[in-house]
Amino acid sequence: MTKVLIVDNGIEFDSLTVRERPSGGAETAFVSLVEELAKLDLDIKVYNNAKNTGNINGVSWNKLSAKIYNESFDAIIINRGDKFLNFKNDCKKRIFWIHNPAQYLVKWRYLSKIFFNPLTIVFSSKYHFKTYPSWAPNKNKVIIPYGVDEQLLQQKKIKKILEPKAIFTSNPLRGLDWLLDRWEYEIYPKLPKAKLFLYTGSDTYGEFGNKNKKKMSPILKRARNLIDKGVILKKPIKRDILLKEISKSRVFLYQGDKNETFCMSVAEAQLLGVPSIVSDLGCMNERVRNKITGYVCNSDRDFSESAIKILKDDASWNLMHHNMINNHQDYYSWSEVAKLWKKLII
Repeated sequence: MTKVLIVDNGIEFDSLTVRERPSGGAETAFVSLVEELAKLDLDIKVYNNAKNTGNINGVSWNKLSAKIYNESFDAIIINRGDKFLNFKNDCKKRIFWIHNPAQYLVKWRYLSKIFFNPLTIVFSSKYHFKTYPSWAPNKNKVIIPYGVDEQLLQQKKIKKILEPKAIFTSNPLRGLDWLLDRWEYEIYPKLPKAKLFLYTGSDTYGEFGNKNKKKMSPILKRARNLIDKGVILKKPIKRDILLKEISKSRVFLYQGDKNETFCMSVAEAQLLGVPSIVSDLGCMNERVRNKITGYVCNSDRDFSESAIKILKDDASWNLMHHNMINNHQDYYSWSEVAKLWKKLII
């Protein structure tokens, strides 16, 4: 059996914590992938800052420690950071999985390790792939998108016309203040019965969230103060419950961000049949098919007018809803994605 070592020296998470508490898209993706790889006759051992260790859903979770230097393996996947890019470089199957735009790799500590320790870099979208300079070192570069839950791919239930309820579920630092401007001054005045539900806060983002609480605080305070204009601020909730709330929403509103390389939240909204209004930032135009499953906007005015249209026009909403429910061709299940990864590993 091929033994695969997967290393992450970032925030605390594991198979149990991503199900027990709000978690970011990258952490959810990591857990989803390793559990599916374990089903493909691969021996998967993870070393990271796990809270829960031992065998969980077929994966061996281990606290990152000096014990890792005694491990032997056939392939290694380094997740995000540079610390282990030169670890046991005699291993021929070396893979670097990144989640953020690749400009952060254009630093000596990354480039030198990648140059002297050649490996395959895995990107999650066409946009993501283009963020790594063509001159920068690599053994190979491939695009393997995130997968989505099988149950979402099987979601074929046509919903009745919904009330004018919009939802936002991302990081408050990724355009929430901008969205509140659109809502307060352009959308709500035209639709005073509409509601905007915000499921957001620092809790989802671990150490990053704690470091950025002060930046998030004034944005969240503003959101609370807009309750008389239909804005309802909620705390982050577990993913399974959040999916139910997205499904009850008429439209998913998100400016997008240049740091979005896949955007799981928009992908899940699309699979749930919820039209998404986004700006043309990052990978948004890969997640939303413009004028078919939502709108990819190039101006503030376009964004607000598109949001008003979907919140108000039943025929437009219904057409987009049916487009999404009847066609899931843009997405793969995690089991399909794991098979693509296995081809890199063996």
